[in-house]
Amino acid sequence: MNEAESGKSKDRRLGDEWSDWKGEDASRESAIDEKQGTFFLLSLGVVFIFVLLVSAGWYLVKPRVEQLHPLVLLSLRWSVLGSLSLVLCLFLLEGFALLKLGKSLLPYRWTERLLLFFLPKTIWLGAKFGISRDRVGNSFIKVNNFLTRCCVSALQAESLLVLLPRCLKKEARSEIIDRINGDPFRILTAGGGEEAREAIRKYRPTFILALACERDLMSGLRDVAEKIPVLAIPNRRPEGPCKNTHVSLGELDEALRFIQERMRANRN
Repeated sequence: MNEAESGKSKDRRLGDEWSDWKGEDASRESAIDEKQGTFFLLSLGVVFIFVLLVSAGWYLVKPRVEQLHPLVLLSLRWSVLGSLSLVLCLFLLEGFALLKLGKSLLPYRWTERLLLFFLPKTIWLGAKFGISRDRVGNSFIKVNNFLTRCCVSALQAESLLVLLPRCLKKEARSEIIDRINGDPFRILTAGGGEEAREAIRKYRPTFILALACERDLMSGLRDVAEKIPVLAIPNRRPEGPCKNTHVSLGELDEALRFIQERMRANRN
């Protein structure tokens, strides 16, 4: 390890998802602003790869199936074509409904499960096109936030948990707490994914507002998003991960407005 890497690794305590970081210049992606379409396009690419693989598999087994009864060949052919068409149509319709109509055609948990199913595959495919894990994660988080806003109709403040990362700059933490003070939310600082999971198990919230890096947010969403709706705000990392980070206060204000609107809906 060279001197620069050693210095960068020693001046901070890395979070769970950055344990493999060796001091490279992560600040070049310190403030990622990826479009929602990136995740959808990569997911569509994953669907097409799946279609190609199934088509290739059918091409390989078709000669043996042809030796059976013609009705077997016909039924298998239509089953394969029908299944592929159904998967593609459902994906396109759900994507259109979310992006254009602002609503989900499927129940919240089904759509959340679908997004989480695609997440590791889109990260893999994105890497093939030079799109980093954090950029794909940023796009996924925006899609997930959009789904949360579409599906959450009412909130109880007493069961809302706000999770802050320990790496926030002191000034940023003060500004965030100033904005949240006055609302009866539970605010906790988590030093990593395990501490966040322990807090969720302990307090059993019905809604979470989480501030962290894309990697911690993706990990947390994989753990809880199917059961607990989450609004996630990625942090900014001008000095690299896990040190003196901050967040967009505009995004925070927007999230707090959404929460307050849903709390008013609950009272009404």
